[in-house]
Amino acid sequence: ERKFAQIPKESVRAHAESIGISEVPDDVAAMVAEDACYRLREVMQASCQFMRHAKRKRLTAEDFNRALRWSNVEPMYGHNSPDPMVFRPTKDAELYFYEDREINLTEFAMETILPRNPGETTVKGKGFHFKELLSYSPALSEELVQYYDQVTRAILGGNEQLIKTALADLRTNSRISALLPYFVYLVGEVKSISHDLEALTRLLQTAQALIQNPHLYLGPYLKQLVASVMYCILEPLAASINPLNDHWALRDYAARLLAQICRSGCMSVEGLQKQLLLALQKVLVDPARPLCSHYGAVVGLTALGSKAVEDVLYPQLGTYWPFLQSWMEDRTISNAQAKADAHRVQGALLSAAELLLKTYQQNGSDPHAESSHESSPNQSPHHPDASDFTIGTFGHLLESGGTAGSNSGSHRRDKGPVPITQMYADLYSFFGDSLAVRVGNGAP
Repeated sequence: ERKFAQIPKESVRAHAESIGISEVPDDVAAMVAEDACYRLREVMQASCQFMRHAKRKRLTAEDFNRALRWSNVEPMYGHNSPDPMVFRPTKDAELYFYEDREINLTEFAMETILPRNPGETTVKGKGFHFKELLSYSPALSEELVQYYDQVTRAILGGNEQLIKTALADLRTNSRISALLPYFVYLVGEVKSISHDLEALTRLLQTAQALIQNPHLYLGPYLKQLVASVMYCILEPLAASINPLNDHWALRDYAARLLAQICRSGCMSVEGLQKQLLLALQKVLVDPARPLCSHYGAVVGLTALGSKAVEDVLYPQLGTYWPFLQSWMEDRTISNAQAKADAHRVQGALLSAAELLLKTYQQNGSDPHAESSHESSPNQSPHHPDASDFTIGTFGHLLESGGTAGSNSGSHRRDKGPVPITQMYADLYSFFGDSLAVRVGNGAP
């Protein structure tokens, strides 16, 4: 039978009294002591993993601190000295303590021996492999490590059949819950490969597969996934520098994926949905952001449904349109690419206007009536018609009138629903006959 060091309940009482807690019952002290012993053994096991990974036989304080950080616990400070610690016993009790050496600051300041110049500051790069990350975790079995390595190699490789097989398994595998944080970390690498559209698409497909897996609980990792998707929607990717790269399709796909996350019922983090709308609106009204980011904001709002378009995009259109028009009417050769991007944004705005008016036409006098269309959380939307998303998870957030910014003649939600004739007239003043071709005369 293996024996472990035990923390006596008397030590628990002594520590409790030192922080002002007196008269700790015996059963409570015993339970705390037992739990503390278990936690210490757990941290020590992880510390030994770090020690063996560094090919050392001596456990250091830094190994222990790494184990604490791995467990999301604040590390210890002041114990990283390479010198051995010498403990001295007290005379009155069986208690040992570490005696701190006293330093005379006056003598130290007047010391004639100056410290050596450490040299110029330098920056060193370090490569990182995901399997190295997995080797630190004592909770993962060798089979899970191999599975993660094979799936990541397949997803980031060039074999289409292996990619499809790996993504299909991620959608249905019920035994990969322990690997969820590592796959979320993998998806977060979109920021470091923004020059590779194909790899970005693969990572978004990985995120979609995780969302579609009914056996995974995404709650603690939802913000990281949404942040990665929003990065692909809004940020000026390195691949967008080359006009031949179709980064517009990537933004469209990321916008549909964002809407799928919201539809699937995963949006359990309070306030996150409202933050998405505010983030999209903030990018749209910022003239310093590139037009590709404005395009991402428009397609993101369109994917989130007609209510998001009405409450966020429609009130800003009067202010934004002159800015966009100035780019579309620019005839200088140096701004030819920006002019083409502006027409992309115009097309996205036209699709948003079409969605809004068709929702009004379908629902008649009640533009926000609940749609009878059932959307499966395991099915990716293939078009921007997301009117069913106007109710449910987003509805109660938008009813509070969380839209900010200038109206410039547009109608506000706090004045009640806008009549469809007035809305059609407003939108027709921007898009003209291009809108009429898509939705007719605007009558329900």
